[in-house]
Amino acid sequence: MVRVFGDKIIWSVSILLFLISVLLVYSSGGYESLATHITHLAMGLGLIFIFSRFNYKYFTNLSFILLIISVILLLWILINPSSYRGDILAGRWIKLGFISFQPSELAKYSLALFICRNLYIYRESLRSFKTFFLYIILPTLIISSLIIQSNLSTVILISGLVFFIVFISGYPLVLFFKHLILPALIGLGLFFTILCLPPIHIIDKVLPRLTTWKNRICAKEIKKIPFTWIDDSQYDPSQRHNNNYQINNALAAIHSGGLLGKGAGKSYYKRLLPDSKSDFIFAILIEEYGLMGGVVVLCLYLLFYQRIIVLSIKSKDDFPRLLLLGLGSIIIFQALLHMGVSVNLIPVTGQTLPLISKGGSSVWVTSLAFGIILNISHQINNQENFTNETK
Repeated sequence: MVRVFGDKIIWSVSILLFLISVLLVYSSGGYESLATHITHLAMGLGLIFIFSRFNYKYFTNLSFILLIISVILLLWILINPSSYRGDILAGRWIKLGFISFQPSELAKYSLALFICRNLYIYRESLRSFKTFFLYIILPTLIISSLIIQSNLSTVILISGLVFFIVFISGYPLVLFFKHLILPALIGLGLFFTILCLPPIHIIDKVLPRLTTWKNRICAKEIKKIPFTWIDDSQYDPSQRHNNNYQINNALAAIHSGGLLGKGAGKSYYKRLLPDSKSDFIFAILIEEYGLMGGVVVLCLYLLFYQRIIVLSIKSKDDFPRLLLLGLGSIIIFQALLHMGVSVNLIPVTGQTLPLISKGGSSVWVTSLAFGIILNISHQINNQENFTNETK
């Protein structure tokens, strides 16, 4: 019998998310999408199994290598954006043989590993701003500058994550404000200044996604359409990528789902929502399984994060504690961002729902993170058992 390593509850959550994913992707995309997605999930499950047995301590050195690989891949798609396809999403993807991969997915986890490593190894010398800039701010700026042109929402997620990891690491609050908060406020002020400026050709050319976000935040003059408007006779394919069109369809799907939903495979709005298998899969989930289905999925993510917190409290070492909270926070923050978009709390971000949305690179990299988390939980439980036996 094959032995599984790590926390049984986290294993259970990952398996349940995989099963929910199969149901939703089949409903949204049919047999063709399902066949590809099951292959991705099988590879993801393999990655979880392998990395749950791979000692997390190796990532003190591997994190730098993964970060370099991420930078190389991001530079490649920046230099050669047509390497995958010719639309605005070309800057997000790279094709490696028969596999299409999104380097920003690997980059955000690699950066989290690298930041955790540096906070652990250089904890004393990081009190100097020069050292803090070199080991924390600079790698964040490099990754962000390579991603921001095509994926602003990931940059915001990464920035928030770095703030969170530095804060929970026990970094002195005065230095936290001086070295991180103050520069961030200046950068945020510059960002909103650019956001409020009239269209400038150079900015639009360099940061096309900034213009997209500006439209999503500021376009209040666009008339919002009520839930009841959408039917086949009014469907206009040319409006599939209009921001209000996406949100209105997502809200309509949620509204029509009610408390218990329409039933598996009975979604109507999957035909109208672009990327219903990935960017808006939570809306399809609620349409088919109702508010109760949405609450169940939310509770699974919260249960996962609760286990992360419990394990981090049990950990006797800072590095595994930082890794647990860093990797776990990416997953839960991304899930909440995705859900927030579906219910129109925040602008459309394009973030997937971890382990549920269709997408090979998202599934694989998230599975790798789950594997590392499971190995840490295995090591912590072994330490706890050893301590109990020696008492």
